[in-house]
Amino acid sequence: MPFRLFIAVAVALFAGSPAVAAWHEARTKHFIIYSEQRPAELKSYAERLERFDAAVRKVRGYADPPLTDGARLTIFDLPSVAAVRKLLPRQMNAAGFYIPRASGAVAFVSRKDLAAGQTLDSDQLLQHEYTHHLMLTDPNSPLAAWLVEGTAEFFGTAVVEKNGNVKIGFPPQGRQTTILRDLGFSAGDLLSGARARTDMERSSIYAKGWLLTHYLAFNQARSGQLSRYLDGLARGEPAATAAQTAFGDLKQLDREIDLYATKTFPALEVPAGAPEAVAIRPLTPGESAILPVRIRVDRGLRPADVEGVAAQAREIAGSHPEDPAVQAALAEVELSARRYWPAITAADKALARDPKNIGAMITKGRALLDEARGKGGSADYTEVRRWLIRANRADTENAEPLYLFYQSFVVAGQKPTPDAIKGLYYAHLLAPHDMGLRFNVVRQRLTDGEIPAALRSFAPIVANPHIDIEKRPKLLEALQKMQARDAAGALAAIEEDYRAGRGRSTD
Repeated sequence: MPFRLFIAVAVALFAGSPAVAAWHEARTKHFIIYSEQRPAELKSYAERLERFDAAVRKVRGYADPPLTDGARLTIFDLPSVAAVRKLLPRQMNAAGFYIPRASGAVAFVSRKDLAAGQTLDSDQLLQHEYTHHLMLTDPNSPLAAWLVEGTAEFFGTAVVEKNGNVKIGFPPQGRQTTILRDLGFSAGDLLSGARARTDMERSSIYAKGWLLTHYLAFNQARSGQLSRYLDGLARGEPAATAAQTAFGDLKQLDREIDLYATKTFPALEVPAGAPEAVAIRPLTPGESAILPVRIRVDRGLRPADVEGVAAQAREIAGSHPEDPAVQAALAEVELSARRYWPAITAADKALARDPKNIGAMITKGRALLDEARGKGGSADYTEVRRWLIRANRADTENAEPLYLFYQSFVVAGQKPTPDAIKGLYYAHLLAPHDMGLRFNVVRQRLTDGEIPAALRSFAPIVANPHIDIEKRPKLLEALQKMQARDAAGALAAIEEDYRAGRGRSTD
């Protein structure tokens, strides 16, 4: 992208934002938020997110361990919907989106369209995606496609009341009519693992998935059936068998939820408790200047964009040579441009001013790894691993250094050490939402003949409704091989899918 064009895009990204607006960072137990909201508004927003997190964890029984920055969700609250859509691969009617990854999950939203002077309700979208994020905190949880989206819809419509409690169970906006209609899938179809082939059937995954999730959540007579169904999936039973065993007559269940759809839906009010203190600070001049670059990098740079973004980052870094956040961002951009030694130089500058800058440590380790990859068999991975170990010691709860340490053996064509494998599995515990990492866990488990463990980690990949299984039949073949306890066959099918996608691990 030509430099002038990038400037135009960067300006457009923040178009409509008043000149007096200032960017602030809010830090909470589970989130890091960047926003132009006034500090008081930002504090209220952060507290509502924390109450939502607490309510979902309470209802689902999720653990709540202490988190470091690598495990917190970073949210960029952009000044307009147009700014969000400029980050999408194509123009879409979305006020936000979410990217799960081992290097730190990130969400892009716009709560207030400053250009249009309108306040937007993007909370439901973020709550839907964050529910996905939380559901995968158990890396061994077997998930069905209808349950993935049905549960996200169920919690996504939650409302934080004025008293701080969270009310859960409202029908999703825009789906009230489809909940009442037969879109091609019955409850039995969903539970038996039917694959959506049409837009109407895809709507069933969300609408009827929400209805089935809601019904099972509030129907005491069917208490425990969902758990038995999931236990069956975990044992490797075909979905249809697990469904019949857990729920009995599936046609009767379908009649029940169709009747349920005509009634008033109950809601659950959950006392969320007071969240921990929210720490809010204004960004430094350098951080504010580099923020458009950070947003583009965190979104993921397209090849055509790299040169323009890199030129912008270098200019900003020249104006703020002492700001470690700016130098760390420049290092990431240079790495995206495959300029490994400039990336390492910028990372070293950031670390000279902030020796605990974990982002700069990881970027340096990644640059050294990529540079070694280019040398082939003559590469020495000693320095690569030294930096990744240093990054891990600086933040033991950050998944990325552990994942990269394991990858250094894969890239080198060497058998991973027991410590590298142990690190991979712990990275999976820390970032189960990263599907690329999950694929590596499945491969390693199959290599070691640990088929039940591989199957538990693989189930959410196959159930992911955003992966077009019809175009990736080798994934279904791998699942069937695992269910038949054929580790070698499953591994071969996964490797074939991997090669066909040229390294693609998720859609």
